[in-house]
Amino acid sequence: MIDSLSIVIMAFDEEENLPVQMERTVAFLSEHMRDWQIVVVDDGSRDRTGEVADAWAARHPEHVDVVHHPTNRGMGVAIRNGYAAARCDWVTQLPADCQVDPRVFLRFFPHVPEADIVLSVYRQRDDGLKRAVMSKGFQLLVRLLIGQRGDTTGTMLFRRDLLERVGPLHSDSFFVNLEFPIRALRSGARHAMVEIEAQPRLHGHSKVDNLRRIRHVAREALAMRRRERAAR
Repeated sequence: MIDSLSIVIMAFDEEENLPVQMERTVAFLSEHMRDWQIVVVDDGSRDRTGEVADAWAARHPEHVDVVHHPTNRGMGVAIRNGYAAARCDWVTQLPADCQVDPRVFLRFFPHVPEADIVLSVYRQRDDGLKRAVMSKGFQLLVRLLIGQRGDTTGTMLFRRDLLERVGPLHSDSFFVNLEFPIRALRSGARHAMVEIEAQPRLHGHSKVDNLRRIRHVAREALAMRRRERAAR
């Protein structure tokens, strides 16, 4: 069991979903953690997401921090800046859209005595045919370019000092959720794996399931392969 946890919540135009995720996350951390922090990254939202985040920070000034991006910089930058603001012994992330409930981390905690990072895969995710096809194509691309599985999710739990061991992250897109664990495992980090479920979004629609973003992720995977080859 752990008692010090930072949760990074990435939010872009999530004014309807963020209050629900914040309420759930504050309740979970208050119940299970001695020392806890929530870092909300408002990634250039055009709605009231930033105001919602600031209101929660005003209610919990010792526990909630907000990072504001003046413009949308992408999920990877949001995650990287959120991780940089984390201060607790263990770190993880949640989407603001409520598709992952914080109570899922109860499955991760039993593995922390023997692991530096606990990864997850979805047991089943029903997001429609389009997303399923794109996900399979993305996983195959990662396998071909990087030589590692590409089906782990961004819901991972890791020791904060692992960020220093891995070094700077480069990806601006959601590929950062693979760049970090792949590099962590290659550095010798001990790991475990759990299965989780994705819940339907409460409001709105996904902002990552389009071909333009997939092409950007492919370029970042290629860039990672080039960096690794240059470092050999």
